Amino acid sequence: MFNWGMSIITVHCRLVAPQNVRQQLWKLMSDRNTPLVNELIAQISQHPDFETWRRKGKIPAGIVKKLCEPLRSDPRFEGQPGRFYTSAISLVDYIFKSWLAVQQRLQRKLDRKIHWLSMLKSDEELVAESNHTLEEIRAYATEILSSVETQKNQPSPKKSPRKSPRKGKIKKNKGSQSPTDILFETYNKTEDILSRSAICYLLKNRLKMSEKPEEIEKFSQRYRKKEIEIQRLKEQLEGRLPQGRDLTGQKWLETLITATTTVPKDNPEAKSYY
Repeated sequence: MFNWGMSIITVHCRLVAPQNVRQQLWKLMSDRNTPLVNELIAQISQHPDFETWRRKGKIPAGIVKKLCEPLRSDPRFEGQPGRFYTSAISLVDYIFKSWLAVQQRLQRKLDRKIHWLSMLKSDEELVAESNHTLEEIRAYATEILSSVETQKNQPSPKKSPRKSPRKGKIKKNKGSQSPTDILFETYNKTEDILSRSAICYLLKNRLKMSEKPEEIEKFSQRYRKKEIEIQRLKEQLEGRLPQGRDLTGQKWLETLITATTTVPKDNPEAKSYY
């Protein structure tokens, strides 16, 4: 199976060979190559630098090959053709490249939600933190919103079009930032408490001025909803690591026995059974 972008192409092959050759190939794959792949996956997952790689979204080039070298002489994996070792290295590289890319996207999403939750405050909290009245916060929020709209509507400076050296197409300029992006960027750059309070007020009200008193219950529900989203993302990030194939079914049987004879101490342990 090949995955190019969003397209998935499955190639079906018919293996035509004498039975004894097929048996030998299957034994080589099941007894040597697949356990090698599983061992490499385990070693990468248990590497002391794995958490750093997970945060970066990639493993260093050549690390799988380096870990595979001493395993060539391991009695469990020795005796394979050279291309089998190369195939195992490429497969493990691909597995972690895909898995870590997903992890990085989830981590960025989690970081954004945690940042927003740290900003999200009730009107009462904004008043207390800024030492300004709600009317003053709203008035300043109106000024900020007007400034942001002006900034957004300003034409971007014209640049001479550049041609791609390969296809001769004109590169498109990046679109202007949205008002929300501008507000988040401004919030991160300023230390002024009134500015931050006004920006938080704008963001939580979707860039609108609300003249109605804030409903505490609705705000609490909204805050709790974000907490749940963050918790679920954390659980996804702390979920199962890439798993090797279990061709013999032995690992599955062991897990089944554990699940039917042992009471899990918590939810994470229960999830690990599946």
